Amino acid sequence: MIVPQLTYGNKASRGVDTLAVDLYDFLREVIAMAGVPTPGLDLIKTFEGLSLQAYPDPKTGNLPITIGWGSTRDKNGQPFKLGDRITRDEADALLLAQVANTYLPPQQRIPAWGAMNDNQRGAILSFAYNLGANFYGASGFETISRVLRNQEWQNIEAALILYRNPGTNVEEGLLRRRLSEANVFLAGTPGIALSTAGQRYLAGGRTPSGNRFLSQEAQAYLANRPTVSSGGGGVPTSPGSRLLSLTNPYTSGQDVQQVQQALVRWGANLVADGYFGPATAIAVEQFQRSQGLTADGIVGPQTWARLQQSPPAPPPAQNRLLRLTSPLTSGSDVLTLQQALNRQGVAVTADGIFGPATDRAVRQFQASRGLVADGIVGPQTWARLQQQATPTPPASPSFIRVLRLANPFTRGDDVRAVQQAIARAGIPVVADGVFGPATDRAVRQFQASRGLAVDGIVGSRTRASLGV
Repeated sequence: MIVPQLTYGNKASRGVDTLAVDLYDFLREVIAMAGVPTPGLDLIKTFEGLSLQAYPDPKTGNLPITIGWGSTRDKNGQPFKLGDRITRDEADALLLAQVANTYLPPQQRIPAWGAMNDNQRGAILSFAYNLGANFYGASGFETISRVLRNQEWQNIEAALILYRNPGTNVEEGLLRRRLSEANVFLAGTPGIALSTAGQRYLAGGRTPSGNRFLSQEAQAYLANRPTVSSGGGGVPTSPGSRLLSLTNPYTSGQDVQQVQQALVRWGANLVADGYFGPATAIAVEQFQRSQGLTADGIVGPQTWARLQQSPPAPPPAQNRLLRLTSPLTSGSDVLTLQQALNRQGVAVTADGIFGPATDRAVRQFQASRGLVADGIVGPQTWARLQQQATPTPPASPSFIRVLRLANPFTRGDDVRAVQQAIARAGIPVVADGVFGPATDRAVRQFQASRGLAVDGIVGSRTRASLGV
């Protein structure tokens, strides 16, 4: 499909906000018409960045000359030259046209493309935009092609991170992009999640190391990264005889019930009904994270073996202080802490790992109870957590405002802070301080990943989970 050229009318006779909304409405219609998955555009914008002046390729130092959101050719198909300049509107239109006309059609050769959702398609579109529209089936792309052809979604993260140009000055940036693509892909894939190591890397910073190409955090991730399996799948030993995961229709049976009963023994709030539904998948992932396993929601040999062990008795609260450490502290007492925070109305993922999100949740709880907000869970904080939860009064609108998609778009430093927090959580969004449709989608994706009401509204609970 050829995307039509955009015309914006007489800009001098119209307000900037009206023009922005009109342009967005037009682009939205064109995007829908062309079948371009918007999560892919969000990923591309996040990692390509916007330059209104042409610049040489960072890897080669020369060709191809790039401009806008990573575009290398103008609307007539001619390469850009150093010294060329365009406007923001032209950059957006150019990106959409090139994606719809050049990068999207080749992906339809992927056998599962028609069955994939927008998150999955968007992640692969970003990969193609970065590494070539015709990557599928090409030499050098055998692994990712096999994973896509066979729908081995449990291998998608391990496959994507292979394409990061190891040993070059772009390796770290490409690693973060590949993991963000995997995170978006798996956000639309029931029963499978980004690895714990991947989540930690996306949520963390970059500490320089002796390796001039990789930070300490990147090296830690690569040391614990998942690897691509052969695709054949082994047969798990006792007590099950098959891999268990979230499927449609739901898998059921006595082995599913055994898994659920074991999860309950380990503290999961779950009904052992013998059906492997979303609640069971979430409980499996939380258990895997607490055990340092790959949190893929699949009950295979390793997860089976850990489930059969006897869960340790929760240590008394006073046995040790809990705080943010490196490596991260984990255990049943951390899980108990997170569950208590949730009961008190402070949203945090109960995965048994004391990470940055748990640190922010503890500090928020301490501040709300008049304690020293130091992030350390000692006797005083434990005691307050055991008290009956009381509703938190709403924040004063004179200091904190509720953020949502509006017309005209809401703008400000508080919007930018929310965007930056969402990006730190591994969800791609441009931190431009404008609450537009891309930010609305990112907020909803974040809310869904944290078990919050998916309404796109940044209120007190979403702010608390974001730590802003």
